[in-house]
Amino acid sequence: MTDRQIIELFLQRDECGIAELERQYGARLTRIAEGFLSREDSEECVNDTWLAAWNHIPPDEPRDLFAYLAVILRNMALNRLKAEQAEKRSAEVIELSEELAACIPDPKADTEGEAIFSLSDVLNCFLQAEGPEKRKMFVLRFWYGKNFREIAKRFGCSEAKVQKTLNRMKHRLKKVLARN
Repeated sequence: MTDRQIIELFLQRDECGIAELERQYGARLTRIAEGFLSREDSEECVNDTWLAAWNHIPPDEPRDLFAYLAVILRNMALNRLKAEQAEKRSAEVIELSEELAACIPDPKADTEGEAIFSLSDVLNCFLQAEGPEKRKMFVLRFWYGKNFREIAKRFGCSEAKVQKTLNRMKHRLKKVLARN
């Protein structure tokens, strides 16, 4: 079944759409969630993603259904992780958030109060220009929350190389965002 057909089931409020989502995307979404949470919590987040999709389609009609679901799931997983570790404050999640946030200019700095760029468009163009290996490293670090060791192992290089590559990319991204 295609994504469009699944969305049509949701628009018609046919619960078969949820079963189709689970069949097509359940395993992939569970793997994403397991990057942040335990197996049990991951499965619960995936189920919560189905409910969120049911509640938001309609009115939403996503162009890329998997990406739409992945964003919902990732946000739920991060929120759950924050809640579970609120007392001890997960250094890794805070580090990732602060690390990338440092590249993004303050929207309040815009004197007219309007966004002067679309962050997602600029980020997509930036990553497209970086080349496949660097782009994959960036996504693994800042989307999937992988640590330097895991990324280095995947690419067969040192942790220092991964760290240096990502730091250089962050500096270039900061310059690109400052221009936009």
